[in-house]
Amino acid sequence: MGQAAKVLQLFKTLHRTRQQVFKNDTRALEELVPRKELLIENVPYCDTPTQKK
Repeated sequence: MGQAAKVLQLFKTLHRTRQQVFKNDTRALEELVPRKELLIENVPYCDTPTQKK
């Protein structure tokens, strides 16, 4: 399994866990949205692999 597939699998698992843990707590689910300033620091996903020299 490639790295991108592992990341996607982990994201889905975390999302399902979040939905189960906070099932009846809509306020907590709404607060679990990442802030924009946190997303800026993330490196964008690049679908084209870089070649090693």
